[in-house]
Amino acid sequence: MARTEPIKAVRGVRDILPAEMPLWRAAQQGAAEVGRRFGYEEIITPILEHAELIERVGEDTDAVAKELYRFDDRGGRNLALRPEATAGVVRAYFEGGLNQGPQPSRLYLFGPMFRYDRPQKGRYRQFFQFNVEAIGSAAAGLDAEVIELASEWLHQVGLQDLRLELNSIGDGKCRPAYLERLKAYYRPLKSQLHGDCQLRLERNPLRLLDCKVPQCQPFKADAPRITDHLCDECAAHWAAVRRLLEGAGIDISTTPTWCAASTTTRAPCSSSIRVAQKGNRTRWLREDAMTGWRKPRAGRRHRASDSRVAWIASPS
Repeated sequence: MARTEPIKAVRGVRDILPAEMPLWRAAQQGAAEVGRRFGYEEIITPILEHAELIERVGEDTDAVAKELYRFDDRGGRNLALRPEATAGVVRAYFEGGLNQGPQPSRLYLFGPMFRYDRPQKGRYRQFFQFNVEAIGSAAAGLDAEVIELASEWLHQVGLQDLRLELNSIGDGKCRPAYLERLKAYYRPLKSQLHGDCQLRLERNPLRLLDCKVPQCQPFKADAPRITDHLCDECAAHWAAVRRLLEGAGIDISTTPTWCAASTTTRAPCSSSIRVAQKGNRTRWLREDAMTGWRKPRAGRRHRASDSRVAWIASPS
């Protein structure tokens, strides 16, 4: 009788074994402790959402266009495994009536996310996020607050040598003109770009600034920076966030890199906190500020802003 081959884990996912659980729990419990200290309440949303919801907030991102796990269930509904937490949390905010309570609504979530990405060291198809949302106000203080929260948590779990990279992607007033400048810069270079970036050039040019392919790197240095083309409102918001972070003793550096999750109507600030560790390992903590207009069931226009921080966790 032929020996049966053992069945291994699905490619791109991994087990968290008992020896790793103390560190895993410490990070998770530390996140909850810091979140509560800053006045955030825990929320749990399903890992399954309607694919339409995910597509609505990020149809031009790789997470939706190329990496989304989607399927039709037995009832013919088109569903998806969540690639990030914000879409589900904002849905729950309105569906659960949190928009009718005190604002802003401060929420945090820790759970698994799913993206069909190329597996590599430190990157899995099932990964975990610590996600923080502050919804219901466009105040610059909320952007600074969630970044300070993130920094506090990372220090609490013992990570050092943090570098905060801060950027802005403007709003619906100043971003369109900037996108045209960006396209004008990249069009003469199109033949030298990676194939994916050639497609992004007209469809979603901000993604060109987030490309990691080596052949596209030399062109970023001379690309126009949106922080040089902000409208008065976004420039004031940008300056306020920087001033608040500096007042909190958090060192920042500016970067033209665009965080892919920032697909919003008005999102003045996006940032990444890079965690430098021994052995050239890095972890990323990404923060985005999102504001837009949503229409609740009562028919009244309600402004919803979201300051978000999402830590992509991959235990090693």
